[in-house]
Amino acid sequence: MKISFEKSCSILSNKKWGLNQNTLGNLYKSLVGSILDNSFPCLNSFSENNIKKLQAIQNTVVRSILKLKYDTPSNIVHHEAFNKLKLLTVSNRLFELSERYVGTGLSHSIALVERL
Repeated sequence: MKISFEKSCSILSNKKWGLNQNTLGNLYKSLVGSILDNSFPCLNSFSENNIKKLQAIQNTVVRSILKLKYDTPSNIVHHEAFNKLKLLTVSNRLFELSERYVGTGLSHSIALVERL
């Protein structure tokens, strides 16, 4: 039996579970965000279209967690995600991870990073 991503988000946000927004946001960051974080070197080579697809998935999750209407504009979704869940947009998160990676590489004199 295959359950869609959106359906699983709505299952998690169901009131019967008693999970609040903060807990649901942490679940998303732990389960999905960790995959993005650990595969960011590959994701940085994704096309802009593929990054938009990942962002659309994240927007769906945020709408479900925060109980926003389906037609809530993306800029409001991003603002609410950051303010209430401390969740960056996908492209901003990838940029932050890249910046941290390069900074750490430079501070430890890693030859490959220095050549970049």
